[in-house]
Amino acid sequence: MNKLQLSIVIVFFSFLGFSQKEYVKEYYPNGNLKEEGWISENKKTDYWYFYNSDGTKIQEGHFKEDKKVKWWIFYDSEEITIKKCEFVNNLPDGFCLLYDNGKLKKAEKYDNGKLIKSWTDLNQFKKDNNI
Repeated sequence: MNKLQLSIVIVFFSFLGFSQKEYVKEYYPNGNLKEEGWISENKKTDYWYFYNSDGTKIQEGHFKEDKKVKWWIFYDSEEITIKKCEFVNNLPDGFCLLYDNGKLKKAEKYDNGKLIKSWTDLNQFKKDNNI
C-alpha cells in the first residue's frame, strides 16, 4: 500500500468515527432517568424516550437531526397513552389520535402544524380517510 492509499484509508476511517451513533442517557438531579436515545453528530436521531422526574415515561418517538418526525406517543402520569401523533420537522403533520383511559376518542388531522380537521365520530373518521 503506497502513501496515498494509506492516507485515503486513514481519512475514510476518521470520518467513520465522527459519524457514528451513540446511545446517551441524561438524568435528573434526583438520579432518575430524564431522557435516553441516539445521537449522531451531536443531534438527536432515531428513537428517544422522555421521563418525568418521578421516573414515569411521558413521551417517546423518532428524531431526525434534532427534529421530531414520524409517530410520537404521549403518556399521562400513569403511563397510559393519551395521544399518538405524526410529526414532520417538529410539527404535527398528519394524524393525531387522542385517547381517554386507553380508548380512542378523537382524531385530528394536521398540515404543517395547523389543525385542518377533527373527528369525534370514529366511524366518520374511518370513512373520510378510507380506513
